[in-house]
Amino acid sequence: MLSLANAFSPEEVVEFIARVRRFLGLEPEQPLEVTAEPKIDGLSIALRYESGRLVEAATRGDGFEGENVTANVRTIRSIPHALEAKVAPEVFEVRGEIYFGRADFAKLNVEQRAAGGKVFANPRNAAAGSLRQIDPTITATRPLRFFAYAWGEAPELPADTQHGVIDAFARWRLPVNPLMRTCASAADLIAYHRGIEAQRPSLDYDIDGVVYKVNSLDWQERLGFVSRAPRWAI
Repeated sequence: MLSLANAFSPEEVVEFIARVRRFLGLEPEQPLEVTAEPKIDGLSIALRYESGRLVEAATRGDGFEGENVTANVRTIRSIPHALEAKVAPEVFEVRGEIYFGRADFAKLNVEQRAAGGKVFANPRNAAAGSLRQIDPTITATRPLRFFAYAWGEAPELPADTQHGVIDAFARWRLPVNPLMRTCASAADLIAYHRGIEAQRPSLDYDIDGVVYKVNSLDWQERLGFVSRAPRWAI
């Protein structure tokens, strides 16, 4: 699991872009694309596909070891048991977030309260509790959702950019966030954040910020990590 550095002001976003450009040795006129997307407040999950078929699902845990929840994940309607495209790699680990929609969460708590069951404090806890049920038939009754936004083990990638890989996910019929954008400057990133901030009350899911990632995968590799925090994301 990535440990992201945080930016709490527009100035820190400007510094992030300047830092990336310095590290890469970019000339002032060289473009730098950065993707931007809402940071979903849910439960991180890794889905392993082999020959296009879902064979294993695990919570991300500490980033090295998680909990096998394959049977439960198979009950989530938005997660395909098989990838649609014939060009999907032989082995591919999709990473993303399982979450509750706000309306579904409110309905669940009404039902739980009426039945004398556990009332959840927030949608994230509800998603975690629902996914970790011992009986998958209980998970199947919960309207869990999923967004794919990253990958783990992948001997080959379908594109050479962050946004390109996410576009491939969509072609494979994996749900991806339609609010993801590619930005060309710090000003664009700041404007995106302000736009998401304005939309936040009307979104049907909880977020706890936005995530920016350098779009070029070659540049991501060059930028690398500091401890477990990527230099190419914030």
